[in-house]
Amino acid sequence: MGDIFFQFRQQIQAFLSQLTTQQKIILFAGVGVLLTILLLVLVWTGGAQYEVLYAQLSQKDAGAILEKLRERNIDYKLRDGGSTILVPTDKVYELRLEFAREGLPENSVVGYEIFDKTNLGMTDFVQKLNYRRALEGELTRTIEQLDAIEKARVHIVIPERTLFREDQKVPTASVIVKLKKGRQLNPGNLQGIAYLLASSVEGLEPENVTILDTRGRVLSNNQSPEDLITMSATQLEFTKKVEDYLTQKAQSMLDQVLGPGNAIVRVSAELNFTQVEKTIEEFDPDNTVVRSEEIVEQLTPMTGEGSAQATTNVPASRSTNTITNYEINKTLQHIVENVGNITRLSVAVLVNNKREKVVTPDGEEKIEFKPRDPQELNTLADLVKKAVGFQEERNDQISITSVDFSIPSLEEELLNVDDGSPWSDYYNIIEKVFIILAIVASMLIMRSLFNQVKQRNEELQAQIKILTGETDLPQLPPGEQLAPAGQLPSGQSEQLPAKDDEFIRADQFFEEFGQPKELNMRIRKYIKEHPDLALNLLKLWMVEDE
Repeated sequence: MGDIFFQFRQQIQAFLSQLTTQQKIILFAGVGVLLTILLLVLVWTGGAQYEVLYAQLSQKDAGAILEKLRERNIDYKLRDGGSTILVPTDKVYELRLEFAREGLPENSVVGYEIFDKTNLGMTDFVQKLNYRRALEGELTRTIEQLDAIEKARVHIVIPERTLFREDQKVPTASVIVKLKKGRQLNPGNLQGIAYLLASSVEGLEPENVTILDTRGRVLSNNQSPEDLITMSATQLEFTKKVEDYLTQKAQSMLDQVLGPGNAIVRVSAELNFTQVEKTIEEFDPDNTVVRSEEIVEQLTPMTGEGSAQATTNVPASRSTNTITNYEINKTLQHIVENVGNITRLSVAVLVNNKREKVVTPDGEEKIEFKPRDPQELNTLADLVKKAVGFQEERNDQISITSVDFSIPSLEEELLNVDDGSPWSDYYNIIEKVFIILAIVASMLIMRSLFNQVKQRNEELQAQIKILTGETDLPQLPPGEQLAPAGQLPSGQSEQLPAKDDEFIRADQFFEEFGQPKELNMRIRKYIKEHPDLALNLLKLWMVEDE
């Protein structure tokens, strides 16, 4: 066992001896960072794990829960400005059950549970106030269930009822929402929130609901459906849908008859958006109906001379009156005309010329496009009329024309130049070849630059090793001798500085560029021991710089 450990230590020492000082520093720094990371991971995994107990708490609820945790001596952590409380994982569910039994957290949003406790001394004002609070709380809970909304708050204004209708004010509502990161509310969501409040509050209209976000931007569109701008936009959209529907019906039919791409249909529709309500009351005097009949009978005694006894023996006269009431036949009609009725249609149809095969005098077959016969155009026009619901009573119009679709435009003629030869597209071929050559040339240039940089780096490293004594000085070419110490290369008359000045300037140089002291001493020692080789190396550097 000791031999194995000894061999392992020798291998490590041999490996470290092959590394430079800089590589050793990098190696030890990397090992230190790795050990630090492992230590942090062990501390993190070995310590207590925390999990969210409650999130998005109000300050009141958070304070009450923290007080309970301190009483139980339970560790906790706070996040999100104190609105999120974390506790050890093994205590999360137990604490939730205990706090639920104690009524914590008290939901900041109050709903209809506010009426669970009966207060006999509650005034009518407090009762109405609690009702509005409960309604706002329930609507808030419903709105917060939307995926894009993190938090919401609802304010409702319900005016007091007045004696006269013209003095009555309408209810209004406002909603402020906090959106989740990266989420937005589309117009459909905003309209849904507005209609939710309008359906929950008596007398509230969707246009009286204002929705804004936490940045103060108004998200809702409070324009009334009867507003002219809103009506114009809706009318244009509806008109476009009608035109597209009729166009698609005629286009699909002609594509089946003539083939795809041989017909173009456009429909322009004029719609009536006038809202008309009529009430018609008609009387027919010729048709009468007996409504009631009253018959009155009256007895009239006979008068004359004689005693009362004689008078009673004389029969009395009877008279009958009949009163008949007639009811005149009456017709009452309440008519509400539909909105968006078609008042006029204008249909334009372009049909491709008929393709026919023609034999030239030389005996060659050639394809030509000839205009279609008027009878065929009339047949196609009748089909289009049936498809779009053409009515002459509405003064509808239709126009059908035969044109040649094969005539290319000026742009197509310039782009599609074809002389019938295999090399008609040689411009595109040359362009592609040029692009490929340019890419290859760029790659070669970049490779050459990288090689030059690499070679230059290797030369500098070799020169540094020669200067520091790690390797021997390379041999000069035949016929070239080392220059004596203190003598410059041929062609230069300036003398080298004195020996004493040489080391002074060397010290200033190394101090200026911040070189290590050990390297400074090694270079100085090498120059003292091998002045001729050092001078020759300086000569090589000077020649290379020139």
